[in-house]
Order: sequence, then C-alpha cells, then structure tokens
Amino acid sequence: MPKEQGSIGLRSRAARSSTSTSKDVPETRTIRTNSSKSTKVNASSTWSGKAFIAFLIVRLTAAFFSNIADCDEVFNYWEPTHYLQYGYGMQTWEYSPEYAIRSWAYIKLHAIIGGIFDFVFNHDKIKVFYAIRVTFAVVCALSESMFYIAASSHLGPRVGRYLIIAMLFSAGMWNASTAYLPSTFTMYTTMVAFFYALMPVSTTSGRRVHRTIFWVGLGSLLGWPFSAAVGIPAALEELVLRNALKKPFERIRRLILGVTTSLCIILIPLALADYYFYKTFHIVPWNIIAYNVFGGKDRGPDIYGTEPWHFYIINGLLNFNILFIMALISLPGLLVTVLVDNQRISSSSTAGSVYAYSYLSFRLVPFYAWLFIFTAQPHKEERFLFVIYPLVCLNAAIAIFLVRGWVDKFLLALSKNIPYGINRRCYLKLFTITIFLISGVTSISRVFALYFHYNAPMSIYRHFYYVEIPQQVENHKFQMNLNNPINLCIGKEWYRFPSHYFLPDGVRLRFLKSDFNGQLPKYFLEDMQIDPGSGKMNYKHDGTWMIQDGFNDVNMEEMDRYVDIEQCDYIIDLEMNHTQVSTNEPRYVTQTEKWNEVICEPFLDVANSDRFSRAFYLPPQLWQKVKIMISYLPVQMMNNNAAVNNLGSLKWGDYCLLRKRRFYKTR
Repeated sequence: MPKEQGSIGLRSRAARSSTSTSKDVPETRTIRTNSSKSTKVNASSTWSGKAFIAFLIVRLTAAFFSNIADCDEVFNYWEPTHYLQYGYGMQTWEYSPEYAIRSWAYIKLHAIIGGIFDFVFNHDKIKVFYAIRVTFAVVCALSESMFYIAASSHLGPRVGRYLIIAMLFSAGMWNASTAYLPSTFTMYTTMVAFFYALMPVSTTSGRRVHRTIFWVGLGSLLGWPFSAAVGIPAALEELVLRNALKKPFERIRRLILGVTTSLCIILIPLALADYYFYKTFHIVPWNIIAYNVFGGKDRGPDIYGTEPWHFYIINGLLNFNILFIMALISLPGLLVTVLVDNQRISSSSTAGSVYAYSYLSFRLVPFYAWLFIFTAQPHKEERFLFVIYPLVCLNAAIAIFLVRGWVDKFLLALSKNIPYGINRRCYLKLFTITIFLISGVTSISRVFALYFHYNAPMSIYRHFYYVEIPQQVENHKFQMNLNNPINLCIGKEWYRFPSHYFLPDGVRLRFLKSDFNGQLPKYFLEDMQIDPGSGKMNYKHDGTWMIQDGFNDVNMEEMDRYVDIEQCDYIIDLEMNHTQVSTNEPRYVTQTEKWNEVICEPFLDVANSDRFSRAFYLPPQLWQKVKIMISYLPVQMMNNNAAVNNLGSLKWGDYCLLRKRRFYKTR
C-alpha cells in the first residue's frame, strides 16, 4: 500500500474517553482515518448505500418538479439535443461553425440517452425529457454518495453526517442537481474529483493527483473550461504541503503526467467528435476561453448583463441561508480554532497539528478561490456557482464542527455557575439540530416558492402537448405535418419556453416582436424525409456544419426571427394585471375578438410582490400568523414598518394559452 503523508482526524466531544471522569474535561474520542480497514469498509458500504438512496429520492423530486430557470439551458442544450434526436430544433449563434463555442460531443451523449428513452416511451417527448432528468438525478446521487464517503473517511464521520444533511436539505443543491447545464455536469465531476482530492498527499503514489486531475479535466474540457480553477488548490497541495522538498521533481513529474494523460484521454476524442459535427477542426474549450476572456470590445459575457459584487452573496443566502454564512466563516473559523481549541483537529502524522490544519485549509480554499474569481467578474449568473455548491456544503459542515467546539469551550467556562457538564451532549446536539432545522425549513420553503410561484409555464406546455392538440386533432380531423405546421407564437415569454420536447411533432415555435432587442435563436437547417417503406422519418444533421446567415457574436438583434401575428395559431403569454404594457407587448388575453382563452395558470408578479414573501413560501394563513406574532414586538419596532406590513403580500398574473378564433378553418 502506498504510504500516506499522515492522516488527520477531527476530535469529537460527543463522548468522553473512558479515562476522563470530570465533567469539566473536554471529551477526547478521536476520529481518525487510519482506523481498521475492515471496519471502515463495512461502515462505508452500509452508509454509502443508505446515502445513495436518500440522495436519489430527493434528486428525483427535483427531476420531476424543478423549473427550468435559465433560457441557456433550453436553447443551448435541450434544443440541440432535440435536433439530434428528431431532426429539428432551435440553433443559437454559439453552434454556428463560424464561432463553435459549444461542444457537440457533450450534446451527443445526451441525445444517445434520449434516443433510448424515446424508444422506451414510444415517442412521448415529454416523458423523454423527464427520463433524461431522472438520469441526471441518478448521476448526481452517485456523485454525492462518493463525496460523502470521502468526507466521512478523511474528515470524520461527524463531518460526513453534517455534509449529507446539508446537501439533502439545501435549495441550491436541489435546483442544480438535475439542470441540463455544463455547470451542473462539472458539479458532478467536482464531487468525484474530491473523492480523491480529500485523500492525504502520498509520498510514493500518484493515484490521488492523477485521478483528481482526470475528473477536474473531464468537467472542464467536456463541460465548462473555467471549472478547472476548482482543482488548483489540490495541485498546489501536491507541491507545497509537508515533505514538498522530498523528491520535488517527482511531485512535478506527477502533475505533468496527470495533466498530459488527461488531455490525451479527454481532449482528443472530444476534438474528433466535434470535427465530425462541425466538419472543421475546433478545440471548443479554447474557443470558449478565447471569446469570454479575449473577445475584445463589444464582445464577451459582459454584453449579456452585469451584476453588483454582492450578487453571489445574495444568491448563496437564498439557496443555502445559514449554511452559506457557515461556509464563509469556515477558513477564519479554522484560525480561531487554532487559538481556542487547538486539539480539536488531530493527525497521525509526525508533524502533528501543523499538518492537520494545513491539510484542512487546502480543503476549504477551493470554495473561497471560486467565489473570489467569479465575484470579480462583472457578468454573473446563478449557474456559475453550481460547481461549488457541494463545496459550500462541505465548508459549512466543517465550520459547524468547529463552532460546536467553541460552544463547548464557552459553556465549559460558564459551568461554574451553570449546571452544564451533566447535559453537555444534549446542549451540543441542540445547537447542531437548531442550525440544520433552521436551514432545512428555510430551504424547503425556498423550493416550494420556486415551484408554486413559477411552475405555470411547464404546466401550460404540458396541457398543450397532452390535452389541447390531441383534442383539436380529434375534434376537427386535421393532420399535422411538416407542410402544414401549427404555429405556436411567443413574444416576451420566449425565455420561459421549455424546449421542443414540450411541443408535439407538427407544431413549430414562432417569435413575436417584443421589447427584447437582443439576438434570438432560429431553426437549424433541416433535411427530413419520410421513408416510403417503413413510414419512419429520416433526417440528416447538416445544420451542425452548414453556416446559416443571420448570426452574430455581439448580441445584435436579427429581424428575420419574427413572424406576423396573423401566422400564429396559438399564443402563450403572461398577463400581468399590475404592470404597464408597451406597444410591442400588448395584452393578447384581452383581445377576445381574436383569441380564445384555453387555459391560464397563476404566475407570480415579481415586480409588485413583497421581496421576502416571493423568495420563501408560506401558505397565506401562516403569513397572517407570522404578522400577528411580530405584532407583539415593541411598538417602536412596528410603527410604519413597511417590511412587516407587506409580509405575505403577493400579486399574481395569468400565464395563458390562447387559441386563434376559427383556428380549425385554417387547417
């Protein structure tokens, strides 16, 4: 077995050693990673199975109930996948061979999975959509289980338990777990990479660093190249931690070998796959970096909007609440622990606590490095943080363990006047349970808010697919085909379109001019024909390599995307009763002489609703009870307090499917 560079353990005061009988002596049961191998394997296998089942159950709820929060997920990933599966779909400028900053290899992997499910579900595209999401849920649960096992083995079972609770009951992990985004894919690979990165550095084997590099490389090359930043601390640790001067060239050789091997294993097949689709040679990860970093004036990510420096802080608090605060204090908390509770972290290495604290600091740094790098960028999006969502949970778990030690020390200091010693385990458990209870309830409320407030688009499109179109076809006996498609039009709601997986074959998406003045996608070039013998649709994918006019990389509006409203058979639109309309965004739902209302679902009017109440869900009755409870506070705190008075104040719009009057006569 390779010799490890000293294992570390986190000391728990949850149980006293058999030699300590004084109630004022800190308990000293030490959790070490160099315990009996057979015991560790048995415990790990038992708990890993239970952890996987728990993760899978929660992730399946995300697969079936989470919304699509980002239009990039639809137009840059679901739509190209639909194109490979069914021969048609929307193309963005990123897939034009002129720019080629999206990898077809990544899309093809998902199209293969989708093709299998299309056969299983007999061409029910919505079921295919959710089946692909279920696949994401399984992969995420497996990755999380590996991450949990590594944390339990190398940081202690208590930290492992905190980690699993944090990941299971955080809104952030729930939202990110089944999104079809490269940042979600790199979240998976980051967790697997940390399965190896959490191991101590070995003086004789390159297994740890090679496998860490491979999984970070897979995420960055196949998914998102900027995610490579999360692996930098592990590489630095390999070079600078204890005994770095021992065989320094061997350490460097390991890193070079790991990087070179991973590049060959991953990048060569990736480049060949993209060459097959684009018909020209592209290294897509480099194209992404070149555009985003070296794009030049009026190019790059900033043209799509910028956010203030505190954007990610707000995002972290919304998705992780108190756990995000704990994650932020984890590294400073480690320094505090050195001063007030130095023995809380132990190591079997001869370097003692110096090695232990150095080891732990390298595990905490990736979260801070990522947050610093992306906070410094003007263009910010929530999905950019997906990569480190598991690390938020890890840092929070470690911070809770450390703070628990401070609480124990503090209460011990007060035990002369307070009867603490006898019930110390109860007090410490109460502290931990309180943190996770607050976090869990708040996160569940956040998840419920996202579903109840914003799920209307998914519901409307499902109704369109399963109810409206079948009824119209049955009632009026017309046949949908490529030569006579049904046109579904969207204006200002283009960015909530959930993809062609929610449109029956024979229905085409059309755009109406709205106040949005950026570049919209357009259909890929199509070549679809019906086989006379089998009656099946055959299609080529020439649109992956043929260059269409009308694309640019500066987000300039292209007017060929729009159709006249007279060409529309259906419209899906959001009617906001409390928002002023514009010339380009009329209230179609009020034009009853032209449109029949098929179905409407409530959708939150964000601009006119209370900020806190829209972020977290409570039934209206509970909001009233909360306000009654607050009313018992001192009068001076309540006078003219708009924030309190507006609690539970939500305004709603109607998300509607409208059918053209005398629709059947145009068929």
